[in-house]
Amino acid sequence: MDISEVRCPGCGKTMTPVVCDCQECSLRLEGRFSLSILSELPTSDQALMIAFVRSFGSIKRIQEILGVSYPTARMRIAGVIKRLDGIMQAPDSGENVILGMLDSGDITVTEAIERL
Repeated sequence: MDISEVRCPGCGKTMTPVVCDCQECSLRLEGRFSLSILSELPTSDQALMIAFVRSFGSIKRIQEILGVSYPTARMRIAGVIKRLDGIMQAPDSGENVILGMLDSGDITVTEAIERL
């Protein structure tokens, strides 16, 4: 099973792995495990990035491997980069959180100014 494709059936968000199990000796580790950012990509995108790195970043080589035109190969790589950018979004700054609280009416303008 590809862990990058495991989604919560309730909300659709990515699920967090919490158990590692050795099938040889039955040792079991439990906790919250982090995954590589690349593991959050679909397997086809992971394979494309592996091929891209192994070809020393040559889009021309990717074009040959995929059997597509240069613009198509470039577009596929750009798509992966866009998905990575979406995964790597930084959390909201404190300012955005405060402004969101103000917008939702959780705090007053005076409280927002003091917190900013």
